Amino acid sequence: MKIKQFSYRYAQEILEHPKYKDAYEEILKICEGCPLPVFKDKSKKQKNLDVIQQIINTYFKLIFSHYGWESEPLATPEDHEDSLRSDFRKVFKSKEGESITIQVEVEMGNIASSYRNYFKFQLSYSYDLTNICLLILPCDKLSKRIDSGVASFEKTVREIPSAKLSITVPTLVIGLDDDGVNPIDLKTYTSDLNVLKGATNAFKVEHEKVVAEIIEFLLN
Repeated sequence: MKIKQFSYRYAQEILEHPKYKDAYEEILKICEGCPLPVFKDKSKKQKNLDVIQQIINTYFKLIFSHYGWESEPLATPEDHEDSLRSDFRKVFKSKEGESITIQVEVEMGNIASSYRNYFKFQLSYSYDLTNICLLILPCDKLSKRIDSGVASFEKTVREIPSAKLSITVPTLVIGLDDDGVNPIDLKTYTSDLNVLKGATNAFKVEHEKVVAEIIEFLLN
């Protein structure tokens, strides 16, 4: 996948520093490796909807785990009355012995979820659980291929600066851009939408197996 970046409160500039270059390069590699999973006629009524969101979500789940990121870490202290969880987190240590903690949210769903992401980022930052946050979401064109009302990179870029008094955590926003990207035809793996969407726990194993096969194909 092609990517676009937006740096809020110098997040990109921090990550580009030689101390944290490995972390930044790992993030870019993960995002650029994201597949474009297409299933033609996913929706009989809306022909423009052809991208399976759940495949992208599971890609990030498996690939972040592969690189040693913690999955579903607490975004609040353990003794917090209302516990919230983020998607991923990892501590990177520089050669100089300094460390930086990066917290991630992958947002491929409804735009309302974005505001919850901002809240979790700020909450974790205020409790010193993270230093920098990363938000991954589709660019506008790709979002319209997933579903209606899906969060987009362009809308997020417009929103975040207007909340500068309430969002103080350095945040790198990465948009997944499908322009000119070769799609993965999911029907070559299975025509069962229940499997592709991981509709229930009964389909989870097969669903993750398909995504693992896609990752292996892309890596090779």
